Amino acid sequence: MKILFFALAVVLCYILWQKWELTKFRVTEYRVSSPKLKGRACAAVIADMHGFSYGRGNRRLLEEVRKLKPHAIFIPGDMLVSKYSGTYEVALRALQELARIAPVYYSYGNHESRLRNPEKANHPLFMQYMSKVKEAGVIVMGTESREISLGENRVQLSALELELDYYEKGRIVPLEQGYLTEHLPAQKEGLYQILLAHNPAYAGHYIRWGADVAFCGHNHGGLIRVPGIGSVISPQLTWFPKYDAGLFQEDGKNVIISRGLGTHTFHVRIFNRAELLAVTFLPE
Repeated sequence: MKILFFALAVVLCYILWQKWELTKFRVTEYRVSSPKLKGRACAAVIADMHGFSYGRGNRRLLEEVRKLKPHAIFIPGDMLVSKYSGTYEVALRALQELARIAPVYYSYGNHESRLRNPEKANHPLFMQYMSKVKEAGVIVMGTESREISLGENRVQLSALELELDYYEKGRIVPLEQGYLTEHLPAQKEGLYQILLAHNPAYAGHYIRWGADVAFCGHNHGGLIRVPGIGSVISPQLTWFPKYDAGLFQEDGKNVIISRGLGTHTFHVRIFNRAELLAVTFLPE
């Protein structure tokens, strides 16, 4: 009886801890530098919000973004959960407020991409959502590039929307050779290159393509993290994902992967707090 009572107490404590943990997020700071940059700039990066709300109207999240005084807000996808239309309104209201703080650049994650299919049940609602998002002044990007201002810098911003085949559960589908070169315009010489790419599994491809910094999400930090080891399993159901969260560098280029601000399906965050990214760009 004592063992049963103890086990129930442990389960109850775990449930309460997770409920509490899912109401929290932190601000994680990164610095990247390049001779291509002329001046200091700041950006907020929001990934995988999935319709979560931190306080009424996302008040706590918006307050933290305002404190950063960002020159731009980058969103590499999954602001909502495709199955749950209730998350659309939460995401829309957050985007409307974010657009009042700084220019917002929003690229597609797998949840948005899934809803572009007219056969999906929530497709009409998604189209209404996207129309209102654009009305709010949010710049929505498919697979494309554009030149933008970031503080006193002119940079090239690209977005990559992968086909849903690349999100297959249980394994990482190899990216077709030359995929990025085929689908994205070439970088502009002398311009700092930023890439929004939801799926971090192809981080090496993003670096070899020429991204000075790529912002990703999707893995939610690996859901469960073991101190000293890292993530255990990703939402895509791959074990010990290499590109789970944090900064990865190669040949002077950077991939920064957010742990995300929300969850879906598996509402679990063990030693893996949600995060808002604050990225400072510096001239080298």
